[in-house]
Amino acid sequence: MKTMNNIKIDQIRLNIPYEYVSKIDLINSKYPKEVILVNRIFHFTKLFHQTSEGHGHNGYTDSYNFGSGENGGTVSIMWNKTRKDMGILIDLTATGKALFENLAELHGVTINWQEIIRAIYKDYDGHISRIDIATDLLNYGFSINDMSQRLKEEKSFFLNKLGNKISSNRFKIVGTTDEAQTLYIGSRKSDAFLRIYDKKIEQSRIDGLYRALANECEDWIRVEGEFKHRLAKEIGTYISNLETNNIYPYLLGCVLERWSLIDINQEE
Repeated sequence: MKTMNNIKIDQIRLNIPYEYVSKIDLINSKYPKEVILVNRIFHFTKLFHQTSEGHGHNGYTDSYNFGSGENGGTVSIMWNKTRKDMGILIDLTATGKALFENLAELHGVTINWQEIIRAIYKDYDGHISRIDIATDLLNYGFSINDMSQRLKEEKSFFLNKLGNKISSNRFKIVGTTDEAQTLYIGSRKSDAFLRIYDKKIEQSRIDGLYRALANECEDWIRVEGEFKHRLAKEIGTYISNLETNNIYPYLLGCVLERWSLIDINQEE
């Protein structure tokens, strides 16, 4: 089978300053002002039929949710009126974002993430608080188990942004007794965290959204960089100022710049 690769934003959280809510005129709407504000950019109310109100998390007290976890995830808008400094959070999980994009295509609504991010930054003085950049590699013959073994034997290693070797104590290998399936580099609490895992195994499960593709391909490795806080804001700032219409080579560069896998055989 031919090799395939794909770069995408897998998960994203964006924040709009709460002050923009005061500019919303509430005229016979069933939606809170916070939702109306976000809807100007995302058109959630047009695309989703299932909605629910609930409690937010991580300090956010109110939540308005679109979609259902049973049919592909949710998209949430969260806020706290007593902590307006926290802004309004738009949280698109990986499955929620996929559902959002599928519904948009079904309704003939164009989703351009560069334009969305630019609007958040330029029109609303907002920012990205988290962005997961994923690269899928299909039929490349890569194996998490082989990669993990080479790292253990110090036949391969990762370099950080400064060109320094990343210590082995920064790795975590997860899997069965016989085979590694996931490799973590760094800490989940840091601003940058890397996951490399066997997407074929994940999507081959009975509830996998892309089970058919997983069954067809020989191998499928997901490389996923998770950026939060300061780094996420910086990535958003750069995207909002890009003149090119293709942001995905830049997104891939964000991952490769921070984690470079070096094979000793390549150095000899």
